[in-house]
Amino acid sequence: MTTVAHSRRDHRPSRRHWRCSLTMMAACFACVGLESARSDESPAVVTATGSAASGKVGDEVPSFYVRTVTGPLAGKSVCYVCRHGDRPVAMVLLRELGADATALLKELNQTVDRHRADGLRCFVVLVTGTPQREAPRLQTLAFDEKLDLPLTLASEAVATEATLNVDPDAAITVVLYEDRRIVNRFAHRTGACDAAARREIISAAEKLATK
Repeated sequence: MTTVAHSRRDHRPSRRHWRCSLTMMAACFACVGLESARSDESPAVVTATGSAASGKVGDEVPSFYVRTVTGPLAGKSVCYVCRHGDRPVAMVLLRELGADATALLKELNQTVDRHRADGLRCFVVLVTGTPQREAPRLQTLAFDEKLDLPLTLASEAVATEATLNVDPDAAITVVLYEDRRIVNRFAHRTGACDAAARREIISAAEKLATK
């Protein structure tokens, strides 16, 4: 995967919280249906380029609000992009809660624990049009797998080109960024984030945290 070299910032929280617009917060919770079509003949790895990308390497990650389901801020609308400021971050965007997604979250949870002193943070966004149904599933997942990562909900509005520009065929998208600039990104179709793919993501996250 392509990386971008840049200088390390300190880990002070960003002062750019004003950029989290209330308009984006309203769009985040709009009721938008999920894109359900999948092609069995399509490759497992989604190529993140052009308009199908979840942002290009070097692009700025925009501010957006989510509804937090687990963790200390549960029940609140939070912009984690603002909250984590200039720190290195792994942002996970899910459209499905499959076994491969669960395995990835467990490994990321352990990785953040190992590199918390390096400033590494992670948050998870389940993109869904049925938040009332999915919130209990996230709570159960966090409890069963002992996940400390904040699990959150947002509508399909956050995945649009105007916000995060996530590939519609990606069941799992991981965006690694620092200083709010995308350093690396990974996108996988349903069930395709296998052990090898997860190792690649974890390795990139550790590299981001320790550079």
